Amino acid sequence: MNEETGFLAAVLRELGASTAVILAIWGALGGATNALTTRMRLREALRHILLGGLIAAGMGSLSMALVTSWLNLPIEAIPAGGAAGSAAYLVGVFGPAFIEVALARLRAGKGGDSDE
Repeated sequence: MNEETGFLAAVLRELGASTAVILAIWGALGGATNALTTRMRLREALRHILLGGLIAAGMGSLSMALVTSWLNLPIEAIPAGGAAGSAAYLVGVFGPAFIEVALARLRAGKGGDSDE
């Protein structure tokens, strides 16, 4: 049992230190902020939280480069220590909404039904 406990503790420690997991958590918090501020139903809120986490983890450090470009920050801001979490949070807030708008425009252009 002790070996299993040690293995599980090591796996949890590695997951906690993983950049992708940390970015996913920040992105999920951003998605939760989006869901709370727009007062959506629980199902839609869970979707935004999940999407925020997935988008932030999938973009990785690219999110910081996009945020610095979007906010006209100096290039030196990209490797800033705590900025990765902030960028992942912003991606989590705006990413799901950006994807919904893009999909609605694609559906409208192809003559499909939009959700609006």
